[in-house]
Amino acid sequence: MPETIAPLGEVLTGVAVPAGDPYPPIGDREALKACFGAAQVLYCPDTERATAGIHFAKVLRALSLWPEVAGRVKAYPSGAVAMQALAQDPGPGRVGCTQVTEILYTSGVELVGVLPEAFKLATTYSVAVAAHAAQPAIARRFAATLTSPEHADLRARGGFVAHAAG
Repeated sequence: MPETIAPLGEVLTGVAVPAGDPYPPIGDREALKACFGAAQVLYCPDTERATAGIHFAKVLRALSLWPEVAGRVKAYPSGAVAMQALAQDPGPGRVGCTQVTEILYTSGVELVGVLPEAFKLATTYSVAVAAHAAQPAIARRFAATLTSPEHADLRARGGFVAHAAG
């Protein structure tokens, strides 16, 4: 039902480390290159099928790091699975890159920050009621609840950035 389409917000791509590890600087091209270049293991979603993983591989190539770090990249079916592995695998020098929501919802990892502007990836998520919903009235209430101003703080804490109008 097109009239029910409403944005939940944008989700940015970020960098994660295991909980308690120091946060490496990532605020500009050189800092990001140093962070990824120094990592002993890089955790990400599938670099051939997952949007955030494809983007991460593109960032590594743009930083001229791919040949150097390709053997240290551990790609998983999703960012959530990659972050779980980052949280559970032992050892120093581990860094992950995926959507901020997947980082924030995974115990044992912490968000260092989002990729610098030159490497930004923002994905807009929306909600809508399916045309053939079994219970359209309930689905409309659910969609309205998800997008309500009263829940903006909850969305923000989960990693959703308010969607810019237009």
